[in-house]
Amino acid sequence: MSHPVRDWPVRTSRVTPVTRGLRDRKKEQTRLAICGAALQLFERQGFEGTTVEDIADAANVSSRTFFRYFDSKMDVILDHKHEDEESLRDLLMARPAEEGPIEAVHAVFRERLAEVKENPDMIRQFRVLMSSPTLRKLAAEHFQDNKTELVEAFADRLHVAPTTLAPRVLAAALSETIWVIIERWVDEGSDPDQLGPLIDEAFTLLRNGLN
Repeated sequence: MSHPVRDWPVRTSRVTPVTRGLRDRKKEQTRLAICGAALQLFERQGFEGTTVEDIADAANVSSRTFFRYFDSKMDVILDHKHEDEESLRDLLMARPAEEGPIEAVHAVFRERLAEVKENPDMIRQFRVLMSSPTLRKLAAEHFQDNKTELVEAFADRLHVAPTTLAPRVLAAALSETIWVIIERWVDEGSDPDQLGPLIDEAFTLLRNGLN
């Protein structure tokens, strides 16, 4: 005798790896479309003069879809770190142990230079960010928050506690140096070919001043 519940057809999941891959690619395409539309609008009419509705219309999505990917229009510019991206601390800890803190940070930012040159949208993000008083202030605050990573990395390299003076002073000096480099680079036109020489010049000044 059949069981009315047990014999009822069970609907199994049809989400295969291929389906999931297509879905992930579509989501990434939508995210990129939103980012691209937002950047164009920010460049044309300014960050403050652009609404979420403007971005959604330009990207051919609904405002509801926009908020599935970003919490606000600010996140399009400020929240672009990928999950698989290494932290600044990880990058510094991967440098040779014999390198001093200044040399290690210099090398890391020299390595990151290649990413900037290969990613025009990253340059556009920097331009929008630095052209908006609102974003510039928030970016500066967020940038300062990242000093914690520098303090921890320097403490590890120097084999001292993060609460001691040396890693904190180094982190403060280097964090401000990096911010000044970004400001100067964007203010002078954000030419990718000029970023490398500017990084080298700033770190040379820093080394000479501290040594």
